[in-house]
Amino acid sequence: MITTRPTVLLTALAATHLGVGPLQAGNSTIAPDAGNAWSANVGWIKLRPNSADGVVVGERFLSGRAWSANAGWIDLGSGAPANGFAYQNNSATDFGVNHDGSGLLNGYAYGANIGWIHFGWAAPDDPNRPRIDLRTGRFLGFAYGANIGWINLAAASLATESINIVDSDLDGIADSWEFANFGNLTTAGPGTDSDGDGRSDLDEYLAGTDPHDPASFLSIVSQSYNATRTQASLTFGTTHPARLYRIQSSPNLTANSWTFLTEPFGPASGNVTTRSVTFPAGPSRFFRVVVLQPLQP
Repeated sequence: MITTRPTVLLTALAATHLGVGPLQAGNSTIAPDAGNAWSANVGWIKLRPNSADGVVVGERFLSGRAWSANAGWIDLGSGAPANGFAYQNNSATDFGVNHDGSGLLNGYAYGANIGWIHFGWAAPDDPNRPRIDLRTGRFLGFAYGANIGWINLAAASLATESINIVDSDLDGIADSWEFANFGNLTTAGPGTDSDGDGRSDLDEYLAGTDPHDPASFLSIVSQSYNATRTQASLTFGTTHPARLYRIQSSPNLTANSWTFLTEPFGPASGNVTTRSVTFPAGPSRFFRVVVLQPLQP
């Protein structure tokens, strides 16, 4: 009989890359060969115009400047929203384009020559809503400026190579997540468990789960098998649209025995995901889910 044990790995194999402090000019995340958007009224808009300027895509917001030969500089945000995690877009000092973590963009960019450009004009499920495909980094949809019309973000395969994660206190948790969930950088850390569910706040961050809800954590909740015990259907949650997942298996739980059964895949809609896997026959089999942060180097 196959033995199953629902274990979840949230640390060593979670693909994280944590920077220190906001990226400065010259450190754009935009791909050098896929850096343009298109407006019929002003032409190409370069989100990585040169080695000294460019747009940075972060977990919760964008920053930096784009350039249009016909419209001048376009500011997508300072990289320092007042609350630490999202531009409020209610003042000249706190505006910019936000990223909800799952790919959707919202908020405003500003060009001195063309005024405001709106990134949140459509409903989240509108296929034309500005967004980023977290598996490929591709920008999709359209932004809108009252003075220049529609900006096609997908016209030239605009893409970000990575998502910048700022961790100024070096605790493994992104600053924006700490500000969004705790309002500071001191409450949460690798050794804290704010909701007492047995998962550290660091694990909650890596999994994209709610650190204030003891029912929100990543685990395998059910499994079923075929007659020959070489295929399994695993259901796990709580899953999150801002994360990717892989499934591993092991016959004996030793450190070097774990093998990946899947390539990275996105979660299902809702908060649980079911995935079928095939594995070698044997007297026992253990499974675990590896959570990945998208677009990490």
